[in-house]
Amino acid sequence: MAGPKSCAGAAAEAYDAAVSVLLRVAYDGTDFHGYAAQKPRPDGTEIRTVQVEIEKALAALYKTALRARTASRTDAGVHALGQLVAFDPPTHIPMPGLVRGLNSKIPDDVVIVAAWEEPGFIDVRHGSEGKYYRYRIRCTEVRDPIQRRQEWNLGRRLDPRSMKTAAASFPGRHDYASFRASGCQSKTTERVVEQVEITHGATALGPMGDPGRLDARVCSGDAQPGPASAWGPDWLEVHVWGQAFLMNMVRIMVGTLVEVGLGRRAPASIDALFDAPDRTKAGITAPACGLTLVEVRWPPEGERIRNRG
Repeated sequence: MAGPKSCAGAAAEAYDAAVSVLLRVAYDGTDFHGYAAQKPRPDGTEIRTVQVEIEKALAALYKTALRARTASRTDAGVHALGQLVAFDPPTHIPMPGLVRGLNSKIPDDVVIVAAWEEPGFIDVRHGSEGKYYRYRIRCTEVRDPIQRRQEWNLGRRLDPRSMKTAAASFPGRHDYASFRASGCQSKTTERVVEQVEITHGATALGPMGDPGRLDARVCSGDAQPGPASAWGPDWLEVHVWGQAFLMNMVRIMVGTLVEVGLGRRAPASIDALFDAPDRTKAGITAPACGLTLVEVRWPPEGERIRNRG
C-alpha cells in the first residue's frame, strides 16, 4: 500500500545537519522472535522481528536501507506500548506525515505512535532514563479469550498481601544474579530497581448468574479471611520501574513473586537471593506473553542525555 503523497514530496528535502528521528513504537509481540534482527535460518528464510519490520517500512518510505536502533531488545513474545527507536534520516519528512507513512507500510501488529526530531546522533539505549514494565496474570480458572495474548493464564488464586510484602525487597541497588537467564551476557549483575507495585482487581467473564460457572464469584483480592484460593483476585499486575534490566530479570522476579502468592515461598526469602545469589534458588521464568514494555522513559526537552557520534 503506497504511503501518502505528501510524504513522497517532502522526502526530497535534505537535512543540512546531523539529525536523529525518534519513534515511539507499540507492538503485539506474540508473533515476533523479539525486537532485534537475527540471522536467517539455515534454509535462508527470514526470522520475523520487530526491527526487521520497522526497517522494511523505513526503506519503503525513504527508498534506502536504514538501521533502527532501540533502547530495549525485548524477547520473543514480549509486547510493547512505549518502545523507543531512533534512526538517521537521509532526507526530511514532516513528522505527522512520517507517522502516517510508516503506519501505512508496517504490519498490523506494530504501530508508530509518535515521531520527533532531535539534533545529533541519539543513543536511545544509553540516553534513556529507565524503563517501566508491566506483567499481567490471569488468576481465574477460566481464561480470558480477549486478553489471552497479553497475560499469563495462571488459573490459580494468588495472595496479593504476601506478594506486596515480598515486592518491597526489590527497590534499591542489588545484585540481581539470581534473577537473570543463563544466557545473559551482561558483565555486571548489579542493577537499580526504583519501584515495584502490585495491583489487582475483579473482572467477570459473562453473567455471574449463569449456572455451572467454574469461577463462582468475582474477587478483587481485597483482604478477606481464609485462604487466598477462596478470595484471591481475578487478575493481578506487577509493575516494575528501573534504570536497566538483565535478561529475563522482570520475568524471573514475577515468577518468584508468584511462588510467594501461592504460599510456596516466604516473603522474606527475597533478601536471601540478593545476599547469596543463586539462580536455582529463585522462581521460574514467567511466560513472555504477560510482559509489556509500557515505556522507555526519555528525558524532557532541555535535559537530553546524548551520546554524539
